[in-house]
Amino acid sequence: MDRFEYVMGLVSIVVGLGLTHILQGIGEIIDRQSARKRPLRLSLAHAIWLVYLFEWMVLFWWWEYRFFALKPEWSIGLYFFLIAYAVSLFLLTVIIVPRNWDEVDDVNEYFLARRKWFYSFFLLLQPLDIVDAYLKSGWSYIVDQGPLAWSLWIGTAVMCLIGMRSTNLKLHSIGGASLLLLSTVEAFVELPRLGF
Repeated sequence: MDRFEYVMGLVSIVVGLGLTHILQGIGEIIDRQSARKRPLRLSLAHAIWLVYLFEWMVLFWWWEYRFFALKPEWSIGLYFFLIAYAVSLFLLTVIIVPRNWDEVDDVNEYFLARRKWFYSFFLLLQPLDIVDAYLKSGWSYIVDQGPLAWSLWIGTAVMCLIGMRSTNLKLHSIGGASLLLLSTVEAFVELPRLGF
């Protein structure tokens, strides 16, 4: 096991726990809808943000492979940073996915009740994402990211600020879908293959 594998082991576990939490939530939704005891009112906004968060976690793990190619000086600071990023992503899943679906009858209400926490945490992750980019290739990499990355960072910050205040589910759906589209396009344009 090399240093990269050692460092990414715990990061991968935390990201895997977040992905598992999302998938278990989807399974609970399916079970709840199949049981027909108490119908669950589903939410398009919640579903879009779940997909976006799932994609973000997968792409975070994918993009971290750049550290393998860079062979950085592994320090406790870099290690804690990567763990903090992964834990923050995990906490986003805990905020948006109920742990007890029996207490939820309307996913729209659930999403709106937690939106301030969700968007606040989401906003706090944006500087972590920029620092992550810096650690991989410096300021020139951040400046050279191009309009896709900058649109994603700025769009996310704007959506988070609006989302904290708004109860308009259509706005939450459009914002989430827009960021999901930008993120997907950026992933296929910026890093379609593992490494550089």
